[in-house]
Amino acid sequence: MLDKFLEEYVNKLYNNSNVNMSIEQRNLYSKEKYYVLLKPVVELLKEYPDDTIQELRDKLFSLSEIESKLKDFIYLKKMTPGVVISYGTNDYKETIVVGNREEVKLIDGKLVPSVSKMQEDTIFDLASITKLYTSISILKLVQKGLISLEDEITKYLPNFKNLKGVTIFDLLSFKVPLKTSKRIDLAKDYKEAFSVLEDIEIGYLDTYDNPYTDMGAIVLKYVIEAVTKMPYYDFLDQEILKPCGLVDTHVLVPNYKLNRVASTRFGGNISKNGEFLRDLSGKVGMPHDPKARILNQGGQDLPGHAGLFSTASDMSNLAKSLINKEVLDNKYLEEMALNRTGKRIILGQEIKYIQYFGYLCYSKHPHLADSELFHAMSGKSFASGGFTGGQFTVDPMNEIYFYLGTNRVHNRVVRDFSKNYQDIKDKDGTLVTNASRFTWERDEYLVHPCLELAIQFKMLEDFYKLCKEKIDYQEKKRVI
Repeated sequence: MLDKFLEEYVNKLYNNSNVNMSIEQRNLYSKEKYYVLLKPVVELLKEYPDDTIQELRDKLFSLSEIESKLKDFIYLKKMTPGVVISYGTNDYKETIVVGNREEVKLIDGKLVPSVSKMQEDTIFDLASITKLYTSISILKLVQKGLISLEDEITKYLPNFKNLKGVTIFDLLSFKVPLKTSKRIDLAKDYKEAFSVLEDIEIGYLDTYDNPYTDMGAIVLKYVIEAVTKMPYYDFLDQEILKPCGLVDTHVLVPNYKLNRVASTRFGGNISKNGEFLRDLSGKVGMPHDPKARILNQGGQDLPGHAGLFSTASDMSNLAKSLINKEVLDNKYLEEMALNRTGKRIILGQEIKYIQYFGYLCYSKHPHLADSELFHAMSGKSFASGGFTGGQFTVDPMNEIYFYLGTNRVHNRVVRDFSKNYQDIKDKDGTLVTNASRFTWERDEYLVHPCLELAIQFKMLEDFYKLCKEKIDYQEKKRVI
């Protein structure tokens, strides 16, 4: 019976992985890979038939070697100070806490060691994961019949006169590139930044460029406010945060919660000549993104592209609300994940792929190394990532999710323009870890292993529901 169940489950996951996928996105995760992934579940069920489901989960966790991968990633490679990870299914949440939320602080103009451990309720700067909330908000308005994706931006924002002919759909799907005459993050205040934004115009997107941009999400935030006649964060709080039970998701983190915020300060870049340029600006609770700092007016106004803070618990609640169709109907969840930009191109003898995006989120990229979305996920899944290191994946079809909260920009080299990828000494002699390869290392060491475990946990639950017992909601916390 178990072998038959395995075969049926592999076929289901394989078929799910190809739903709604374009030609280049199909068959990226083979049946053979699913068999290898799921076989340990069957072997454990055969070997330990009397174990509880939690005992079997613990054995799968041990087999995954995630603990050693996390220690390697954080303590040996030092790719980030620490993480809080939450992943699982509709019936089970596993939380992993490891490392530090702060390593150094500034005292009298000097950086000194200041170690604060990650906690389960640590609050993280979501950075560009904020865009996912903007996407959900727009689709929520469509679902309510208040707007149409084919509406032009100027219908709601007539002062954005250069965007005549550009639709909500165009910006939601990264279809139209936008450019400003000046850099918003260099504006002296919000008034100047908004004046620059009002003159935004259609840019030029080269065939080989990445279509990703912050600008569409920034503009869409003002569409939301024009339609709802309320500040964006207030709409978010009313329609998404409160209904989904998100109690620690803020644009302005309250003072009494600031001691829970993971530091994103004191990182920097290595210039082409090898000099480390450390950023000493900012403060706890201030978004790392420079445009968000200008546009949020001191925490009073949420931009559409970045600026939200949240916890692993809140992001888990959001994931489950999406899986259960409590936030959006299935129709709009499916539309969110559809590839809108990705395509295959040939440059000489080389095949390349333009980045694959859905609605302000990632769809599957054919090359796993370039894909924010793990190939084993269903064709209805989507992912979002942020510059501060966070990653969020939701698979409504397979009913699994993953959230990584981290602060990889704290006391780290985040961009190495010299491309030497070596640690470097600050001018005061302090050795600074080069974490510019974080995004690529993160998937191998954290994201993919946890999502593989979530798939195994879901298969285990489905077998128990079919043959053994009712599954009640459970949680487990692991401190490493």
